[in-house]
Amino acid sequence: MNQFEFAQFLKFAEEEALSAKSDSEKIQDFILWCKKNNFEEIILRLSSEEKGGWSKNFCLDFTTTRIILSKKSFSKKFVDLGYVAGLAPIPYMILSKKIKLSYVKKQHNDPPEDIIKRNRSNYYIPYSDIQQFIIRKGIETTVTNMVGTMIMKNFLTIKTVEKTYNFTLPVNKNGQFEQIYFWLSVVLPVNVTKLE
Repeated sequence: MNQFEFAQFLKFAEEEALSAKSDSEKIQDFILWCKKNNFEEIILRLSSEEKGGWSKNFCLDFTTTRIILSKKSFSKKFVDLGYVAGLAPIPYMILSKKIKLSYVKKQHNDPPEDIIKRNRSNYYIPYSDIQQFIIRKGIETTVTNMVGTMIMKNFLTIKTVEKTYNFTLPVNKNGQFEQIYFWLSVVLPVNVTKLE
């Protein structure tokens, strides 16, 4: 989304009094506006890692129409800063008190098609193909130390007609379980099952 397109959304937001709505309503209205205007935007990103970052490592980008699974580059395995609260830059700006049009820059938001084309091993799952979407708190990954007790990983399972996908979500790169569950429930047009 470029500055002109985002300016169109801001005009819509002003007309619809978006500032008076809850955070989840703002994001849902943004998703509906994108669909109505044929924009595919990344709303949420999660980071998936296995075996300490040396095995299957993916970025899971939740767009307005699908989930894009892109393999992390070697360097990104170590320097994956992720998104604030899992939200992509534009949705984060929508929730910010100070929305600045000048912040909408191409380098902040890769178009979904570019992410898919970047690597042959990248692929996507349309929301319409999802039969079950389960997020589970990784209580078996709990670590206790002088600071306290913390769960290190959570788990995500996506079931389609043809395949089941399993992902490990490290807490240090994705945030707390309840926060992830909340935003997935807001963004996804399918039911999100929470297991604790």
